[in-house]
Amino acid sequence: MQSPYNKRMQGRDRHSSIRRSTSDMLAQAQTLMQRGDLPKAELMCKNALNTWRNSGAPRSEEAHIISFLGKCYEAQRQFQKAYDLYFEALPHLTGSNYDDIYTAMLYVTERMGTFSQSKPIIDEPPYDPYGGR
Repeated sequence: MQSPYNKRMQGRDRHSSIRRSTSDMLAQAQTLMQRGDLPKAELMCKNALNTWRNSGAPRSEEAHIISFLGKCYEAQRQFQKAYDLYFEALPHLTGSNYDDIYTAMLYVTERMGTFSQSKPIIDEPPYDPYGGR
């Protein structure tokens, strides 16, 4: 009978090629982002996420992929897509991975609130320091 530690280590070895593959894709995505080719970077990140998930790799370890894809969305001002991505990932994450994605989600929430307002929050005339004189 195998110990839980050995089973865990075999699982890590089983996904090592997927880790390398997704890491390579994210490096390419980062290069594309730096060049300003955001749609191609987004596609590369989506491919990395699909590859990761289709391989059966643990969702608890996909935070780095989620982070890259979310940043692509944010850079393209697709805040709702970023929010949805972050929100969907949170139940699968723990520890610092959870904290990082939660923080990114809070940032996007703030951006959505700031940029989605079509009218002022208060429907009053602007303050007149001279009392209407």
